[in-house]
Amino acid sequence: MSEPQEPKSVSARIYDREYVLRTDGDPARLKAICALVDKRMRDVAAATGAVDTLKVAVLAALSIADDVSRAKDETARLDEAVGKRSTACIAMLERLFSQGASD
Repeated sequence: MSEPQEPKSVSARIYDREYVLRTDGDPARLKAICALVDKRMRDVAAATGAVDTLKVAVLAALSIADDVSRAKDETARLDEAVGKRSTACIAMLERLFSQGASD
């Protein structure tokens, strides 16, 4: 059994503000996520002309949440398609095996 890792501090700049965050995970992954949030906030501010940081943050959060929701929907759609194909493959194999057993 491995021991829990000590949380690491990560410094990140998001929308011109410095944050010190702690993570039990990969610090590089956290930095990448912070960069994504910073980019989305800048994109939203540029697209909307919004200057209020809170408004930009909320609009960026909504945009990211929309991406997550779409990804979940696509994952569910793909999962259903794979399930249907798997069922069809199993049916084909069962037919082949039953034909081979009767030959």
